[in-house]
Amino acid sequence: MIQMTLLLLLSATATALAPFRPALRIDHEYKPLHGCGWVAVTLGPGDGASQPVYVVFEDDSAIGANRYRADIMFQMSTDAGATWLPADLLIERGAPYAYTPDITTDSDGNVYIVYENVYRDTAGVADHQVLCTRSSDGGARWSAPARIDDDSIRGVGNISIAADSAGSLFCAWTDWRTGYGHIWSSVSTDRGATWSRNVQVDDDTTDYDCAHADVFVQPGSNHYLVAAKVPRSFEQVPYIRPCALLYRSTDRGQTFEPGVQLDTFNRYAAHPHVVADRDHIICDYSGNSREVRDTIVAEARTYYTQADSWGSPAATTNLDSLHELYYSGALAISGDGRVHTVLMVQDTADSKYNVYHTSSSDHGVTWSDLELVTDDTTVNSWYPEIAVDSTGHVYVVWWADGKVWFSTNAPLGIAEQPTQQSVGERPSTTVVRGVLFLAERPSSSASTISLFDIGGREVLDLSPGANDVSKLAPGVYFIRAVSRELSAVSCQKVVVMR
Repeated sequence: MIQMTLLLLLSATATALAPFRPALRIDHEYKPLHGCGWVAVTLGPGDGASQPVYVVFEDDSAIGANRYRADIMFQMSTDAGATWLPADLLIERGAPYAYTPDITTDSDGNVYIVYENVYRDTAGVADHQVLCTRSSDGGARWSAPARIDDDSIRGVGNISIAADSAGSLFCAWTDWRTGYGHIWSSVSTDRGATWSRNVQVDDDTTDYDCAHADVFVQPGSNHYLVAAKVPRSFEQVPYIRPCALLYRSTDRGQTFEPGVQLDTFNRYAAHPHVVADRDHIICDYSGNSREVRDTIVAEARTYYTQADSWGSPAATTNLDSLHELYYSGALAISGDGRVHTVLMVQDTADSKYNVYHTSSSDHGVTWSDLELVTDDTTVNSWYPEIAVDSTGHVYVVWWADGKVWFSTNAPLGIAEQPTQQSVGERPSTTVVRGVLFLAERPSSSASTISLFDIGGREVLDLSPGANDVSKLAPGVYFIRAVSRELSAVSCQKVVVMR
């Protein structure tokens, strides 16, 4: 017999963007000697604030006087961040260390997590692995990790993953298999089960380390993009400095074009990121010049596909003398083409780092005034990450004081509460022996009623009365009703358990 619990999720039309909500701690690592960090966020398929929010982070814990362990943990929300899982889900128990995770989803709703795992064998020899695990049921269960790297590696860092429109996965990272740090990549065409021969992305020949790989797949062309910090030689006197470069593959990761230098600094550039739509590639990065060493700035650079040309660098911040940029945070792009970024900015009065948001409506040429995201400015907030839903609402995660924090400017979802019924009262939606009974249309003006899975795929058209759902797999589903005028959408969330 199938049991179904009915929970109201939302009933609203699109609303204007609001200020960021007060920050919410989303991890549950309250035990002593625990500290969380290196957080990443992504959204699943769906419509606006109904898109599930997925978060992965690293949990470090002391396991002895001189030892510690690092684990990979997962959290999720299905109501725009109003509520989260009651306990963090363990993805990888470090043996002893699992580091720097990243997360993405594909168009079918599969969730993928990549991370570094340091394994020590019985002889104490460390093997640094790049691993991927997949969930096809919204994070409830996860596949056995598949290894991405194909060589014995002395060190790994900065792993990033993205999915293309065909469902293939593209992953890039830094590793030291050659003795120096280079950017390597791999592709999976079978939902992360197996991975291709590793390909070196960068074209560095200086024998200095590359780092900070960030990946994106350009819509339409499915070009694979990698932004990275890569050393370059300059001037008659030998001088090597880190630059922000973009690499592009037009054959889905088999080969990469020579890197394009993004920055025009003459001293240092780092932390590059990349997003794209069909006609633009937008990158940002931070750095400074030798003339003004103590001032770090963030810039954006836009590539115009139709004109086959790069625009000039544009400042993403207008900081006053009381603020100092530290980190140009991750980029995100919404369906309307607006580009968003989150930055880590220091208040020079108290030396605390806070998270700020800014956006661009002209593909990175001009940027809005900075908006403070963190509401506790007494602690340092580190390395924010960002995601944007289909309606342009922003979801930000970061870590501070060993805790994982979240904020959004999406409308607050309705908290899921159990429905109280009087004796003998018939619920408006019930399931008996595999039949879902709709007593009436959820809205008197509704013209279409459909059932969607958690990945946003329509699985059944519904009608008032009996609907056969006996063949559905257990999981979370949504009843979605759309008015005739398309002016209102209502959703009801249902959990199916066998």
